[in-house]
Amino acid sequence: MKVSVTLDADTLREVRRIAGKGVSLSSIVDEGLRLQLHRMRMLALLDEMDARNPVSASEQKAGEKLWAEIESSLTRARSRRSRRKKAASA
Repeated sequence: MKVSVTLDADTLREVRRIAGKGVSLSSIVDEGLRLQLHRMRMLALLDEMDARNPVSASEQKAGEKLWAEIESSLTRARSRRSRRKKAASA
């Protein structure tokens, strides 16, 4: 489906610079939306669970720590391009 969106100019420039010429902007936006949708679903589930069974402050802190670990694991540490570049320079 084709849609029109407005993007922040600085963000767009950085994405294009990092992704390189061969990467489709549509695929980047689509992947970003999928990740955001996943995050929104998880937050809605947590809100629903909290409404049914409120958690203590210590349980909430432990949950926030776990959530941060999960979110950080969604970001690739390195791209394939980075590994090739490192291997070539070694």
